[in-house]
Amino acid sequence: MGMTSFARSQLASVTARGGAWLVDIVASLVAATAVSGVVGVASDGLAGLAFLLVFVGWYVVSEAVWGRTPGKAFAGIRVVDEDGDEIGARAAVLRNVTKIIGGASLLLILAGVVSIADSRENQRLGDRFAGTLVVRV
Repeated sequence: MGMTSFARSQLASVTARGGAWLVDIVASLVAATAVSGVVGVASDGLAGLAFLLVFVGWYVVSEAVWGRTPGKAFAGIRVVDEDGDEIGARAAVLRNVTKIIGGASLLLILAGVVSIADSRENQRLGDRFAGTLVVRV
């Protein structure tokens, strides 16, 4: 199943992706803060590292193992490769590194939304780099 065989109706909308992002950002920040607080009791120096690992791991591990984050599951969407198959760790890392960089400012977040809206396959730049699509389940 090639990328062109996905009907537009199968692709996740900007709205569904935004809802998933909102759920994930809140939940991942809560989880990362809790873990870094516990680690910080033992070592202040490791608290920041723990926060970063949990925050980034939330997205990378969830997508590499289950094809979706909890927010994407809530929104009824998942990440697949351009053939419709599950993605691996490499694709999960590629698409999420660009998300972290792109989430650094409101302007970059808006650029990501424009990228999705401008793409025939509703892909943001990270999806294009990783060869992934976000589809409705």
